[in-house]
Amino acid sequence: MISRPVGRRGLLLGAGALLGGGLLSACSSEPAPPPAPPTGKPLAEPTPVQTTEQFGTFVTEVNAAVTAADEARDAALLAPRVHGSAVDFRTAAYAMIAKAAEWAEDLKVPGAELIVPMTSTGAEFPRVAIALVEDSVEGGVPYFMALRQESARADYSSWGWAQQAVGIEMPTVPHELVGSEQVAPDADDLVMTPAAALTLYAQVLTDGDAADADDALAPNPFQTGTHERIQTERAELNQGVEWDEAATIREVYTVKDGEFVGLRTDDGGAIVMGTLLSTRTVTIKDGATMRYAEDNKYTKVIGKKEFTKEYVREYGTHVALHIPAAEGGGQVQPIGATQTALSARGE
Repeated sequence: MISRPVGRRGLLLGAGALLGGGLLSACSSEPAPPPAPPTGKPLAEPTPVQTTEQFGTFVTEVNAAVTAADEARDAALLAPRVHGSAVDFRTAAYAMIAKAAEWAEDLKVPGAELIVPMTSTGAEFPRVAIALVEDSVEGGVPYFMALRQESARADYSSWGWAQQAVGIEMPTVPHELVGSEQVAPDADDLVMTPAAALTLYAQVLTDGDAADADDALAPNPFQTGTHERIQTERAELNQGVEWDEAATIREVYTVKDGEFVGLRTDDGGAIVMGTLLSTRTVTIKDGATMRYAEDNKYTKVIGKKEFTKEYVREYGTHVALHIPAAEGGGQVQPIGATQTALSARGE
């Protein structure tokens, strides 16, 4: 288990101590000493709506639900602690595994141990939170977990988790005893509204840096890795011929509506999470045939390894971004992503 530093500014990612694998340790700002008890009416300062102990329970129960569902290959076991796209993605992944067992190795499972809770102070519903949790794999990379509570009688549940980006400096967040202000998708006191930032990220993942003329998005491992894989496949498809003469490849990303969480960071910015959907299409030119290896996991799902028209794969990705405050400026920094393969088809 990763221990948190004590007696220093920070508890969510970024005061300088390192975890294994080059990750910054979780950090959040320490609260000021409490004032002397007032003699009159109690002060109405906002406080977190859930305790650290309660969030530790939520995280443990999400892990238990995901683990049980993965073992049984039954998405129904995810309820009530997992909902939304996380259920959709698991359902699709189980269908892939049923056709090619090796897809089970790609399942990402957040661990049962809470590292840092980041909870809103508002009393209104739905309430949201972000928990930084350990990986279920020993020595693995932590996840940002999105949590949501629809009503006072409802359980907190998660619609997704984004694995922390390696080598990226992380923001600090308010101490768990203080809590964080909830941020709306259209918040306009940031360098960019969260809705616009998620849309920009989807556009850059689709079209590359050309979609970011103002250089508003910082470099990040998920974008770099995604584009490298696409260009490698593009070169393999057109090996021995002119560029794109045999086939073209393009992946288009869009933002899924209805899944969003945003909470204020110490710098006045925000950590936000959302869901992206993408379709990667290989379009084969007339007269060409694409042949894939026998051990290709996607073609095992499709049931064929030769295509003359198109070859399509679909993915779902949970992402986390840090958006600086407008006053301070700076780039939008993607800080986490977890992608799940959802389907494959071809003809």
